[in-house]
Amino acid sequence: MRVSRLCVALSAALLVTSAARAEMDLDGWLSQDTATGDWGGLRSRVEAAGLTVEGNYQTDLLANPIGGEQQGFAYDGLMEISLDFDLDKIAGLEGTSFFIAGYWASGEDLSDTKIGNLIDVSQVFDGRTVRLGQMYLEQELFGDVLDVAVGRLTTGDDFATSDLYDSYVSSGINGNPFALDENLPSFTEDSVAQWGVRAIVHPTEQIRLAAGVYNADPDVAKDGKHGVDFVLNPEDGVLVMAEAGYQWNQAEDDSGLPGSATFGGYYDSSDFESVADEDSDDGSGDERDGNYGFYLLLDQMVFREGGAGSDQGLTPWTAFTFAPVERVNTIPFSASGGLVYQGLIPGRDDDLTAVAVYYGKFSDKLEDQNAETVIEVNHRLQLTPWLYATPDFQYVFRPNGQSDIDDAAVFGGEIGIDF
Repeated sequence: MRVSRLCVALSAALLVTSAARAEMDLDGWLSQDTATGDWGGLRSRVEAAGLTVEGNYQTDLLANPIGGEQQGFAYDGLMEISLDFDLDKIAGLEGTSFFIAGYWASGEDLSDTKIGNLIDVSQVFDGRTVRLGQMYLEQELFGDVLDVAVGRLTTGDDFATSDLYDSYVSSGINGNPFALDENLPSFTEDSVAQWGVRAIVHPTEQIRLAAGVYNADPDVAKDGKHGVDFVLNPEDGVLVMAEAGYQWNQAEDDSGLPGSATFGGYYDSSDFESVADEDSDDGSGDERDGNYGFYLLLDQMVFREGGAGSDQGLTPWTAFTFAPVERVNTIPFSASGGLVYQGLIPGRDDDLTAVAVYYGKFSDKLEDQNAETVIEVNHRLQLTPWLYATPDFQYVFRPNGQSDIDDAAVFGGEIGIDF
């Protein structure tokens, strides 16, 4: 009998120990930086040797039970795997690195297949293909004052962007103001890259100056190209980007509220077709050599929880784009604005609550199209350091600027995982 009781006690102790160990393992997994962890120490050793490997997957699950051309549901997803080689550690080339990324894009675009609106309700959709993305050599000089990159580059990573824009599901602002992509086929975002060279200068901690020159080939975004069409054809057009930014109160020990202002412009020397079906009223034809425009981005934290350097608080932002030549620009003017609050719910310090309004005015050359407006409200739940889920609601007023498409209500959300 005593032996039996001892066996029962030992079994219970083993079960408790196993449960505690499993709980510790689960807690450790949920608190680590990535879902796949350190790969038994291999990841840290490889990074110490000069190679950083990162992976990310995002998916938007959205439906429009009300409005649009028809009602329905759409899934889209984007997987990214990137390799960042520190050539200082690998080959002794100080301040030099080499970056390459690949993507798997899948799913459908709800705006295109169901709603029929212009401001895409999903920022994730990027076609249905496997694609080589950015692939470039980067050099930092003069104590990181100057940063130069050359190779296959994504314009939207370096121009007209802000970390605040990542808080949204709509492509109205995530990751750049939507009108830039609509008016400029050569302005690349997400997984698409063009041949180019860009330089970023920080003459002071507050000032950022950036300029870039890119091959202006809209065909690189086609799914069938898979990102490996390396043709360089500057004679068909080049895109020139330039911007100047000023940031204040950005240091971790700065007690002031942080903010920034960015003004930029672009010129694309390509041939642009008229947005209208017929020639323009002034008889100037249906094609124009070159296109240009400007943008202005502003943000300012107005309330902070905690002391200096805390990210918790409320930050309003605005973004404007101007493309004066209405004959070749679908959206000659756009205005967007919103609020991002980090840590609104007590005890949820890393969550983000965001609202935004996106407005795009259609060209006067487009008949029966006036303006499209989208309102977005969401809350990003940072479930672990490597997993978030964002319930999201959007309402599309006058889709595609047309009165014959019913206003659409969009429900759903986004999930993101870092591997």
